[in-house]
Amino acid sequence: MIEATFPLLGTAFVVLIVLPTFALLAKAGLVMLERDEVGGPLHGLNLRYVLLTGSSVLPIAWLLSAGLHQAETAKSALACLFDHDTAELCFEPGFFALMLAVVVVASSIGVLRKHRGVRVSSTDAARTLLRRVARITSSDPVLASLRGRVVVTDDDGFALGTHGLLKPRVFVGTAFAARLSDEMLASALGHEAEHVRALDPLRYLILQLALAVNPFGRFLLEPHAVRWQAAREAHCDREAVILGAAPLPLADAIVRAARPGAREVVALGARDTAVLKFRIGMLLAFSERAPARCCHQGPSAFPVAFVLLLIALLLPHQTGTAALDALHTGAEHALTYFWR
Repeated sequence: MIEATFPLLGTAFVVLIVLPTFALLAKAGLVMLERDEVGGPLHGLNLRYVLLTGSSVLPIAWLLSAGLHQAETAKSALACLFDHDTAELCFEPGFFALMLAVVVVASSIGVLRKHRGVRVSSTDAARTLLRRVARITSSDPVLASLRGRVVVTDDDGFALGTHGLLKPRVFVGTAFAARLSDEMLASALGHEAEHVRALDPLRYLILQLALAVNPFGRFLLEPHAVRWQAAREAHCDREAVILGAAPLPLADAIVRAARPGAREVVALGARDTAVLKFRIGMLLAFSERAPARCCHQGPSAFPVAFVLLLIALLLPHQTGTAALDALHTGAEHALTYFWR
């Protein structure tokens, strides 16, 4: 058997069979969570996020770790003995891990290219807006966390959004801010403050990468990812109002940000009509009755995701790599069968 048999066929099996299978299991869990009428559409956001991302990230992490473990120890049980008579001459697990890593990187390039940076402006209009933002944040203790984290841009069509993975900043478009009153701008900044606090740009990027690496499973999970992101935006609306933002000015700012031509992923506005109606309706209800943190989000997503990722990486070193051996021998048998 040639050395490329398992790396190529094994990687194809992972992309075509393993990841879509995990996506199907995740979809079953998401359907059950989304049907929870008692919790409402904002229920279980963190658990839903872990299902969406973990269905791709966890199996890939386990397979990469298992492949590297077998390559490092030169032990892959019967899978290597089947073809090579001695485990020391078996390099396929390492090549498989390398091929899988190449697929992950190649899938990520398109997503990363879409995350264009926003040009920081230093025009007179930008400096005037920065002074205005500094005045608003200095008079509102809730917005104190945004001091030094608000950046102004003159980019055409840009409304308001949070960028930056580990140290996110809020970008404000000068043309958009010029159409807002101070109360509307303060409420909109309150919405973005929740994105900053929760590192949402990093969350959204990981979600997009997880879907990109699972092209067939993506058809199963993308509708749920869209619903999760809409619910996340609504969650930020509610948190802003709980912390003192005025619901009606915030609703007005959302409508203005959702105008045609606004380009933003992690954004104040939403151009989807159904999502926009839901968020505006929710804020109108908040103007009559103050919201409360009624919807349990579950454990924080990042610590849970980190622990699960760590477990997936360590398991092959502790419990063995029998599943990878089965994949290895299956690929060898498949090639033998079709080449008879």
